[in-house]
Amino acid sequence: MLDITQLIQIWIIVIISIGLHEYAHAYVSSILGDPTPKLQWRLTPNPLKHIDIIGLLMILSPLHFWWGKPVQINPSYYKHPRRDELMVALAWPATNLVLALSWVLLLVVYSLMSWYKINVLFNQGDLFTNFWVYFAQLNIWMAVFNLIPIPPLDGFRLIKMFFWNWGKQIEKYSLYIWLGFLFLFMGPGSSIFSFIIWWASDWILRLFFSIFWQVFY
Repeated sequence: MLDITQLIQIWIIVIISIGLHEYAHAYVSSILGDPTPKLQWRLTPNPLKHIDIIGLLMILSPLHFWWGKPVQINPSYYKHPRRDELMVALAWPATNLVLALSWVLLLVVYSLMSWYKINVLFNQGDLFTNFWVYFAQLNIWMAVFNLIPIPPLDGFRLIKMFFWNWGKQIEKYSLYIWLGFLFLFMGPGSSIFSFIIWWASDWILRLFFSIFWQVFY
């Protein structure tokens, strides 16, 4: 069970992260010729344009799950639809990983300045350290989760690039597939999915931290 301090930290992190990665989708789609994000006032890093109130409140659920308002795109404006749609899709996890790497770098610098050890940072750091760990870990979590290869997640768009016709057929049933996945993720398979995603996120976070630590130590 998360305490009030952890919940506030997670809300701040999620609001900032959702604003930036939805903006990344909108920006990449716009520079590729799609006017849709700009026409819908989504071409901005302002998180107020991208957050979903119900999605934020779901952080209070036992699974601490959340979501934002997906940026709508129109691939018919792209010169190379298959390649360009993939670029738009990868803008999301790329943004999350850049945010995570930036905060991991801050963690390393802070730990070197304060003489914290790695195991202390990840177990009983101070309030600022905990916030940095949460920020990096949650952004990695979002990147990992979003690369699951089912529609409408961006991992599916990666698969669709190589199996275009098959992917277009699958997309017709994306709503049913997504609802089925959410049922498993938040129901019978919740513990398995949560363990795999959090394990992968924690492993990537520690890998990033170890690499930066070796570089700067």
